Amino acid sequence: MRWHIISAIFFLGLVSCQKEMEEKKAYRKGNLTIAIDPSFLNLGTALTEVFHSSYPEAKITFKPEVEDLAIADVVNGNIPMAITSRDLTKEEAKILFNKTRIKHIPVQIACDAAIFVTARESSVHEVSVSEMRTEILAPNSIFVFDGGNSSNFNTVMKKLNLPVTKEQKIKALSDAEEVIAFISKNKSHIGVIGMDVLSDEDDPKVKELTTKIKILPVVNDGEIAIEPSIPNLRKGKYPFTKRVYLLNAEGGFKIGSSFARFCGSQRGQLIVTKAGLQPYYLYKRRVEVH
Repeated sequence: MRWHIISAIFFLGLVSCQKEMEEKKAYRKGNLTIAIDPSFLNLGTALTEVFHSSYPEAKITFKPEVEDLAIADVVNGNIPMAITSRDLTKEEAKILFNKTRIKHIPVQIACDAAIFVTARESSVHEVSVSEMRTEILAPNSIFVFDGGNSSNFNTVMKKLNLPVTKEQKIKALSDAEEVIAFISKNKSHIGVIGMDVLSDEDDPKVKELTTKIKILPVVNDGEIAIEPSIPNLRKGKYPFTKRVYLLNAEGGFKIGSSFARFCGSQRGQLIVTKAGLQPYYLYKRRVEVH
C-alpha cells in the first residue's frame, strides 16, 4: 500500500513537472498572429527578425490592417495581439474582458510620427496646423492619407481636435507607397504617412522613395516650423508625434508576452533606434573603465 502511495506521489510530481516545462516552453515555441497598422510594418518586421533568431521555434506573422480594424480584432477576441498608436479605451477593454475573460496588457515601445510629404518638385515647403484645421476635411482637400481610420489619420484628427462623422469623406489610398506614387504625380497634394516608412535611411527601398518626395516641417500655433526629427519627438515638440503600443490579449505568459518583453528590453530598444525611431525606454550607455 505504501509503495502505491509513493508511486502515485511520484507520478503526480512527474505530471506537474511536465506541465511546468510545457508552460515554460509556451513563451518561446508556437505561432502568433499580430494585427498591425501598415505604417508600423517596418518596425515590426525589424523586431520580429531578431526575435526569431533568438527563438527559432516561435513564428510571428503580421496581419496588416488599418488601426481601427486591428483594435476591433483584439476587442472581439479574433486576434491576440496588435501594434497600434493607442491603448484600448475603458469601454473597449470591458468588451474584451466580457468576451474572453482576459485583461489586456498594453506595452509602449517607441515614438513614431504622422508626417506630411509632397513631391520633390512641389512649390510647397511647409504646412501649418491652422491650415490643416480648415482644409484637411474640406471636399476639395489636398491632403491624402495612407488609409481611412489608419493610425496616422487618427493621430492627426486627435491632435487637431476635429470631429469625424461616419459620413465624412476623406482622400485616402491603401498604404504609404500608393500615397507617395500619387503625390509624386500630383504636385499640389500633400500626403500623410508614418515616419517609420522613411526612417531607416540605410534601407534601399527608403532611399528610392525619398528621391520622389520631400518631408514638410509643420508650423505650429506659435508660428514655429518644427521638423519631424528624433530630438523633436523626444522633447515632445513635433505636433503629430504618436506612440507605438503592443496590445497583448493573449492570456498567460506565451509568445506575445515574450515578444513584448523583448521589444522593451535593451536589445529591442536598440532595434527601435536602428530603425530610425525614438525608443520609449532610454537606456544609459555602460562605460567600463579598466
